[in-house]
Amino acid sequence: MRGMAFLLKHNLMGKLGAQMMVITVRGRKTNKPYSTPIGFLPFDDTTIIALTNRNGESNWYRNIFAHPDVSLTIQGKTYSARAEPVTDETERQKIFELYKQERADTWKYLFDAPLTASETELQAALAKRAFVKFHLDAPRAKQAA
Repeated sequence: MRGMAFLLKHNLMGKLGAQMMVITVRGRKTNKPYSTPIGFLPFDDTTIIALTNRNGESNWYRNIFAHPDVSLTIQGKTYSARAEPVTDETERQKIFELYKQERADTWKYLFDAPLTASETELQAALAKRAFVKFHLDAPRAKQAA
């Protein structure tokens, strides 16, 4: 993980750098900063979406509840942001649809279900995931495709 975080922070991951970022959040017990590579999905110029297991086994996810002010390093640039777990079910469904459109190539890995699964199976996959919005303090520049 440290090696990947280094590569992401220095924008040395090529195309993967457009889907992975480094989140730095303070530990809920130690108050020390921890950096972790995680996947992300741009939502708009000032919002980034990330997902994790809903049972909260990711330390970065548990830490944001104690310390929602984080830094995100995306393609070598660092942004200050505030984390907001997405709890509204309508918004969760919209984000889920966005992932279907934007991450079809990694869908099975992200949701542990094929994109062609039944609606019941897809909703079960969604129920196992938590989404977090990161509101950036400054707009993020658009990247060339």
